[in-house]
Amino acid sequence: MDESIRHNVGIVGGGMVGLLAALAFDRSFGASCAIHVFDVASIDFDRPLSQPSFDDRSTALSFDTLRYMDSLGLLDVSQQACPIRSIHVSNKGRMGSTVLTAQQVNWPQLGGVIENRVLGETLSQQLKDSRVRVHAPSEVATIQPKARGVEVFDADGKAQLLDCLIIADGGQSALAQRLGMLRESKAYAHSAIIANVATAEHHGHCAYERFSEQGPMAMLPLNNAGDLNRSALVWTAPKDRIDELMSLTDRQFCKSLEAQFGYRLGRIEQVGERHVYPLQMMHRIEQVRAGIVVLGNAAHTLHPVAGQGFNLSVRDIRSLTEVLTQCVSSQDFSSAALSPYAQRRALDQWRTVNASDLLPELFQYTGAVGAVRNFALGFMDLIPTVKQRFTAIAAGAVGEGDYV
Repeated sequence: MDESIRHNVGIVGGGMVGLLAALAFDRSFGASCAIHVFDVASIDFDRPLSQPSFDDRSTALSFDTLRYMDSLGLLDVSQQACPIRSIHVSNKGRMGSTVLTAQQVNWPQLGGVIENRVLGETLSQQLKDSRVRVHAPSEVATIQPKARGVEVFDADGKAQLLDCLIIADGGQSALAQRLGMLRESKAYAHSAIIANVATAEHHGHCAYERFSEQGPMAMLPLNNAGDLNRSALVWTAPKDRIDELMSLTDRQFCKSLEAQFGYRLGRIEQVGERHVYPLQMMHRIEQVRAGIVVLGNAAHTLHPVAGQGFNLSVRDIRSLTEVLTQCVSSQDFSSAALSPYAQRRALDQWRTVNASDLLPELFQYTGAVGAVRNFALGFMDLIPTVKQRFTAIAAGAVGEGDYV
């Protein structure tokens, strides 16, 4: 046993949130606190695709998230993410649109888009060079609260005593469910098709959000692959429409996408492998107990079109790191010591979850509500201060008490 280790913090889940939290903790807590990562899948530092989170999907990173990554020394993330310098918001078949730009807030970019596979490679390499202890494949089968901390047991009964356990095992978290940690959820009648597409025109580092009565879609800029102008597509629609789209040939799918998205990027020339994901909203009402914190999709799952899910989790990680640093210093991981985290994050989480839930529904309305919405999109261009504030929110430049 290492005599210099006085505290042990465990993280269940080796996806993007779990690994980023592990690196943030490792850089903040010092050598006296051991960080453990448990995951049911094997974590191969040289092949991060062995982890299901690090597939060919892409993640939109806010400017605030990119700055935080830089502060952790993850400079490769900023360098490899395709910059977003503007966001074009429109409503199919309706008047009114707006363009948000980095210039409006005097930033070099509003954010960036990175493929999960690339992000996984960066996080895995950093993890390889850290003090983080990886237990994988290893399933945390049982959690037993103790007077000080929690004891976790794997499927073989092997025990590990921890001062604090972070549950970051995804939206269908079995551990949080077993512990009876209450949540509120809503299943959408929509699913999402995720795919990479090649277009005739370069995206010009613009992210497009296109709303319609059937549901929203997003086209996010990706770095070119050779001569291919690439974008990441998120297309949401009712499940029967999704089934129709998935049955089409690639050429037919591209034509359907052109009909829905338009020709802002010219013709849709190619589409990569298409994947379907069911959509739901979930917010974990109870996220903190003595020695236990719920994080990432296990704490909140959002509609994907606004691209706020991972960015919200990054803000959670930043705040949790600050609170846990105090816990390590005071040697107190009680519910009272951890509760400041829940208090700090409650407002931002609530507003982000509800805004992500409301936004797609708002753009499905017709009649008077639709007219007001379309007017608001055009009106935003006329008032620079309103547009500047909206742009700052879209870029993730918000504080815990300053999110509107």
